[in-house]
Amino acid sequence: MSGDPDGPQPRRRAPRAYRWLMRGLPGALRRRFGDEIETLFAERLAEAGSLPARLRVWLRGIADLGAHSLAERTAWLRRPPRRRARRRPGGGDPRRRHRRSRRSEPMRSTIGDLRFTLRGLGRSPGFALVVTLTLALGIGATTAVFSVVHALLLRPLPYAEPHELVAVWPEKTMSKAMIRRVAEGVPALESLSGISVWRFLAAGDGAEPEEVEVGLVSPHQFDLLGVPPMIGRTFRPEEGMKGNAGEVVLAYDFWATRYGADPQILGRQVRLAGADYDTRTVIGVMPPGFRPVVADRLAGWVPLEEEPGATLATDDSWYVNWTVARLAAGASIEQAEAQLRAIAPVLRAEVPAIIDEEDVRTASIEPLRATRVGRAGGVLWLLLGAVSLVLAIACANVANLLLARGEARSRELAVRRALGAGSARLVRMLLTESAVLALAGGALGVALALGLLRVILARVPPEFPPAGEVTIDGAVLAFSLALSLLCALGFGVAPALRARRADAPDALRQGSRGWVGVRRRSMSSALVAAEVALAVLVVVGSGLTLRTLRNLYQVDPGFDAEGLVVLRPNPPPWRYGEPEAKKRFYAEVLERFSDLPEVESAAGIQLVPVTSGNWSFPTYPEGLELAAGASPPSTNFRVVTPGYFETMRIPRLRGRTVGEDDRAEAPRAAVVNRTFAEQFWPGEDPIGKEVRIFSDDSDPWRVIGVVADVHQRALDVEPRPEIYVPDRQLGWDVTLSLIVRVRGDDPLRAAPTLRELVWQIDDETAIADLDTMQRVVGESAATARFLALLLGSFGVLALVLGAVGVYGVTAYTIARREGEFGVRLALGAVKRQIMGSALARSLLPVAAGIAVGLAAATFGTRVLGDLLFGVEPGDPLTSAAVALLLGLVGLGATLVPAWRATRLDPAEVLRAE
Repeated sequence: MSGDPDGPQPRRRAPRAYRWLMRGLPGALRRRFGDEIETLFAERLAEAGSLPARLRVWLRGIADLGAHSLAERTAWLRRPPRRRARRRPGGGDPRRRHRRSRRSEPMRSTIGDLRFTLRGLGRSPGFALVVTLTLALGIGATTAVFSVVHALLLRPLPYAEPHELVAVWPEKTMSKAMIRRVAEGVPALESLSGISVWRFLAAGDGAEPEEVEVGLVSPHQFDLLGVPPMIGRTFRPEEGMKGNAGEVVLAYDFWATRYGADPQILGRQVRLAGADYDTRTVIGVMPPGFRPVVADRLAGWVPLEEEPGATLATDDSWYVNWTVARLAAGASIEQAEAQLRAIAPVLRAEVPAIIDEEDVRTASIEPLRATRVGRAGGVLWLLLGAVSLVLAIACANVANLLLARGEARSRELAVRRALGAGSARLVRMLLTESAVLALAGGALGVALALGLLRVILARVPPEFPPAGEVTIDGAVLAFSLALSLLCALGFGVAPALRARRADAPDALRQGSRGWVGVRRRSMSSALVAAEVALAVLVVVGSGLTLRTLRNLYQVDPGFDAEGLVVLRPNPPPWRYGEPEAKKRFYAEVLERFSDLPEVESAAGIQLVPVTSGNWSFPTYPEGLELAAGASPPSTNFRVVTPGYFETMRIPRLRGRTVGEDDRAEAPRAAVVNRTFAEQFWPGEDPIGKEVRIFSDDSDPWRVIGVVADVHQRALDVEPRPEIYVPDRQLGWDVTLSLIVRVRGDDPLRAAPTLRELVWQIDDETAIADLDTMQRVVGESAATARFLALLLGSFGVLALVLGAVGVYGVTAYTIARREGEFGVRLALGAVKRQIMGSALARSLLPVAAGIAVGLAAATFGTRVLGDLLFGVEPGDPLTSAAVALLLGLVGLGATLVPAWRATRLDPAEVLRAE
């Protein structure tokens, strides 16, 4: 039987997500009106065709649910006082009723404002969505950057009394004897610990051999930091003496991954070879939250061995890169630094070849955090400042939208004032709306910050402190909440004050339409000018960093990186403990590499170019005359194998390069770079000159050739004097990085073959740093790339927000001037005059903003300072390009509304008025 069309129709069902949201309604309300609410929402959704319309229905439905729930849960406030009094014990007492009524009045008023705000935003879902998204972009980006700043710069270091920890003479690499002398001469320091990070070979235990970083520290390092081990113990004083340092304290992560978190690890001998030991005895494991003072990740810590009786002149352990200390009770950093500066000249007098005048001048003591953070601190504060400017642009945008919304609601506000609402009540109502929008934007911004944080952390430069501890924690959430409320005040005060000063009779006479008020127009124009000025400042800064990145990529490193593969085989020292054995190992590996058909050539060097590692020693070139007490120059020292310069394609300028004949029994040969030859032998032929290293009475190296300069430290660091010596003529134990030139477009395709060839020679060899040379060169610009990426993104966001703000204000202003334009068109004005009038008024604040922004950028970009390369702060070319770009953006944002003004029909406009 067919259904009766006039009979009851089946109830429409809302989507499951909306029914789930309805569970938030009070039970009594849901049982009584739940079906009607669901049916009404389903019908509205069915009638909405387009996606924007459906989105508006969803926003309105969610706002209605919030209003219904709030109204029901606070219904007792709307009951007459007598009914509320009867429902409560003691309610018959008039004095108690009066006190409760006075206490509940602010709450009733606030809840009423909140209900009104939710309903009003539900009726304007487009406006609410635009404002929320605008604020979410600004708050989300600011929260993401702040989370990094908080973790790396603000959060206390994970040590006991971290404010007492300092870095001693951070610019100077010390020896163990020098650390002892500083400890004796600076009583303001309670104790000092030296730190040096070395690469060790971890092998055995059924796992693949790997090269790991291990910290060499003074035995009392952990006592100084005040962090006990999780299990076992740390070092005893006697374990820092020569021959007694065969113990290791493991890091938690290395213990868990390499040894499976074995609880029986204590006392076990492990293959952790390095610093004159092939095996180490595990005596402890640090807790999982412990972070190394330096380096990102360490596998463990071993004692710094000290030679008994070694003096400053006889101790050759000048490899202690960091020295950490704790201030003595009652001492200050200033006192400790004054004492250090007093003994620095005394130390220099004992070893003038190692401690020079510049070292004495830079003798200082600073908080440990400052040394740990390094240049990253300036970069992060700069990024936080830039993203704060973007947030300010977003707030100015929202303020303009609220001003426009307040102008459109002027009649409504006038009616409220005519009915008795005071100025304070209107201001509170509008600020409540601002707070709701800001909190919604903040909540969405936190969700956005989670995604942005992953992007930021994936691109953090290697020189930054460990970034694994960066999270959205309680402090960051509190910051986001405070930021949201601050934004609510920032963009909500101006519209609220404007509404407070509004004249009710005048607004009622004008109706819903009218001419744009002078105050409203002036305030909007000022906000547009401020937006543009801030956008100029951000875009100029991003432009300078982008030019820096381009300049770095255009630097010639001094070699051809295309087609090169880099790897660092570290053979087990228990088989290759003697320098000659290790040299034979590398020679065999290079020979097998060269026999591969896809390999063009292969060679080795102990420090790969454009990396941070460096060997620099006192040098005595032939003919050098030093004044009494003067320090000798220090030059870079590199160890290479035959064929290195040919493999790297470093141009040979004079003489020859290192060859197969440069063996141990042959005369000691050396190759110098152009800077070395020009600095020490200007206008002379360097071939045949002698160079001595460390002292003026050491065995000389005879120069056999000159090669072009190479950027050894970084692309933005100018080449220094450099000397290359053959590995076969060096009596030291040196671990080499091998560089292989591969034929074809993808050099890494040969990586598996190269790895297998190394393991065929010795399967306990660890292979580290396997990568292309092009990526190694790219990592040299990691900080510039990180800064350019984030500042460039902020610049684009500032441009978009600025363009939207200019467009919105222009469109609204022209819409409110339609009556004026209609009259002028009716009186004979041509369209060109109308467009000119619209553009002139709209572009004036844009031009003012550009001028102010350029002036601010001239001084503001100085904070970039040392972060720039090849371009100066306040660069006129960058400023002119940004001014042109912002001018075109402003013109484009005003053209469309101005063009629409010329399409008005005077008759229709006048009828509407």
